[in-house]
Amino acid sequence: MADSDHSTTMPLVTIGGRGEGAIKRPARSDEEDAAVALLREWLRAQRVSLVLCRLQQRLETRVLSATCPASIDAKVGYSIAYQAEVEAATAALKIQDRLPRTPAQSLPGVVAKLEIIVGSDREIDDPTDFPWPHIESILRDLKEIVGGVPLERPNRSVVQADCKRYQARAADLVGLEKQAANRPLGQ
Repeated sequence: MADSDHSTTMPLVTIGGRGEGAIKRPARSDEEDAAVALLREWLRAQRVSLVLCRLQQRLETRVLSATCPASIDAKVGYSIAYQAEVEAATAALKIQDRLPRTPAQSLPGVVAKLEIIVGSDREIDDPTDFPWPHIESILRDLKEIVGGVPLERPNRSVVQADCKRYQARAADLVGLEKQAANRPLGQ
């Protein structure tokens, strides 16, 4: 009978392991991983959206309690704050949409992608339904093995600059909407 390769015991090959057959990948820092960068961008957008949401809620309270002349100014401010919040939330959603096209290049990158998935699903009706507890469990396991993704809270001045940018865009949109509403029909 001819000699067969099937009887040969192959060495154990692990990626990133320390064994003799380990495949060595080039070391990459977290800064190089596009998924980690995406998480940082998403967290910043989420923070800006939250700040603008709180502003919008405060202005909504003022609108509801304002007297008639003050109500007009309050409504304009509220409309701008509301639109700015919508713009910021949309930006965060656009970042989430990039997630499937952003390859993780490291285990921290995989953790970063799962952080976005779990973090963006916080507002669902029932987070205890399958598969969310299972995905959170995998994320916890990965964090135990790899550690968390080293992140810092976005700088206050950066968040404020983002908020001002969204407010300026919202003011333009609200202004255009008001101009359109004031035009006679057909113009």
